[in-house]
Amino acid sequence: MKSVSFLILLLISNLLFGLHRENNYMNVAAHDIETTLHKHLNDWYPRIIDNENGGYYTNFENNWEKSDEQTKMLVTQARGLWTAAKAADIFPDNELYQSAAHHGYQFITTKMWDEKDGGFNLYYIKEGQKQLHKLLYANAFALFALAEYAKTEPSDELFLWLQKLFNWIDSAAHDDIYGGYYNLILSEEINENTPENKAYIEKLGWGNPKWKDQNTSIHLLEAFTTLHQVMPTPKVKERLSEMLVLVRDSMTQDNGSLKLYFTEDWQPIDHSDSTKKYILENQNIDHVSFGHNIETAYLIIDASKELYGEADNKTLTIAKKLTDHSLKYGFDKNYYGLYDRGYVFDEEMEIINTHKTWWSQFEAWHTLALMHQYFPNNEKYKTAFGKMWTYINEELTDHEYGGFYNNGIDTSANEKKKRKAHIWKGPYHDGRALMKVRDYAIDYND
Repeated sequence: MKSVSFLILLLISNLLFGLHRENNYMNVAAHDIETTLHKHLNDWYPRIIDNENGGYYTNFENNWEKSDEQTKMLVTQARGLWTAAKAADIFPDNELYQSAAHHGYQFITTKMWDEKDGGFNLYYIKEGQKQLHKLLYANAFALFALAEYAKTEPSDELFLWLQKLFNWIDSAAHDDIYGGYYNLILSEEINENTPENKAYIEKLGWGNPKWKDQNTSIHLLEAFTTLHQVMPTPKVKERLSEMLVLVRDSMTQDNGSLKLYFTEDWQPIDHSDSTKKYILENQNIDHVSFGHNIETAYLIIDASKELYGEADNKTLTIAKKLTDHSLKYGFDKNYYGLYDRGYVFDEEMEIINTHKTWWSQFEAWHTLALMHQYFPNNEKYKTAFGKMWTYINEELTDHEYGGFYNNGIDTSANEKKKRKAHIWKGPYHDGRALMKVRDYAIDYND
């Protein structure tokens, strides 16, 4: 019955939007984009809805069998909420998505907020337990998800949550001297400078607490962009503008790549003068992340459009630079997938991790479509977009059980046996890309 309902919904959707097999979008059949999106959403919803304990299930095995262990992390819960809310906006006649979004909203706001110190905890914990740190990165995703949910289910209660979370983020983490935000919010117990506390912080893997990091910053930019769409206060606009300038002008280097970490006054953490051995041993602090580079191209354009009504020329120039850097150095031959990370040794880019992560492939695929809109005479974006779709279907798609592997099987052969879902892999990156490109295809075929 479930599969029949899915096919009926898909048929109606195709008829409504006219995405027939003969219509193509940048060398890809629009019908295939639509079908893949519905399959993707059908893989995740309602499967991840935890009706017993609240929120969303996190871990599923390679065949979508629910795992025994179900750690619930804020990032995963927020991404499940965001994807459901966005799907509800696109497919308002499908009550499942609105119900799934409300389910996630209830769990995050009633089970994960720290009533004593404010902010959302990183993990869902039993009453009485305390977590020693919070991540602004995770709270940025919570703000992003709640703001997206406000588009389809606005309420006074929800807007109070948005204001409360935004105020906490600003008071707990904003740097009023140099601008931007810190990521690690440490409790009093862990903030003392002891060897044990230093070891604890290092184990977290988010760098020095006094540093500012690219990953948190670009997702705050993303969250503020969506927040401004539903709550366009002067303070939100001020912070959105601040983050756009910082990401675009301070984090992006002259070569068209982003640095990962920065000092308080925005000096990049750079190991290029160190030995190759040291660089590789400490690559989590300094490397070229091709996926984040090309994703950021989209995020700064989106922020600029929200602030100014259309993307300004400086933002477009930097977005093109970020995209072109990934195209030149990060892609496999013939654009057959995007590598995870690289580093420049002796003025030559070397790939230091050949994994082709699922999220990077989809972020790249989506950004290529966006860049083609702004630079239609540049055929490489259209060519790479089509090649990336082939890669996604041939190396990333599980044609037996459904869904996408963590990494492309051409460079990571054991992916077929690994979990389909875990705390860092939910329905968000691929879902967002498919929904955005579907919209581009509809506009194109209209």
